Amino acid sequence: MKKTFFLSLIIAFVLIGLLSSHHIPMPYVFALTFVLLFLIILAPKVYYMYFSKNIKNIERFMKNNLNQPLIAFYYGIANEEDMVVSESLEKILKRYKKTQHQAIFKTIYSLYNKDVLEMKKYINEIKPLPFQYYYEGIVLIDEGNFEKAEEYVEKIETTWMKYALKAELELKRGELEKAVICAGTALDNAKGMQKYMIYKHNNRVFT
Repeated sequence: MKKTFFLSLIIAFVLIGLLSSHHIPMPYVFALTFVLLFLIILAPKVYYMYFSKNIKNIERFMKNNLNQPLIAFYYGIANEEDMVVSESLEKILKRYKKTQHQAIFKTIYSLYNKDVLEMKKYINEIKPLPFQYYYEGIVLIDEGNFEKAEEYVEKIETTWMKYALKAELELKRGELEKAVICAGTALDNAKGMQKYMIYKHNNRVFT
């Protein structure tokens, strides 16, 4: 955090100096500096978290940013590191106070612990709806209600989420070949940290 702050400060001073030397009005200098700082400092972070499709690069980014609770939480889940998961969750819940935020993180944690009864306490508070449908589907699959779970699969439009849920459904039905295909489709269509989590999950379950 301190490294990023000082690096940002140095870059900001350099950019302000360069832009000012071209006689650009100061309000524009500050605006351009802010945009350029975002592109230099924050854009790579956003890219690896949400858009990259390179598993190795995503993993390297996550390992280098485990001091950030959100990244640590997903990394811990992907690698089944219980202490990392619980400690980062505690920090996340202190930071994100809104009901829907608390609900999604508590649901993910309950799923990680394979505690479906605990999951059911929070699902109705989850937003946006596709995520609620996904976790409702997980509960239904666990309960053996495959027909109803299929309905939730069809409700989901996000490709990686639809096929990740369908993979779990086919696996529970005993259709391993179909489950592998669906899991592969989910991985192919996911990006960023979500892709990394699916990759690690697929490796554990299907290899």
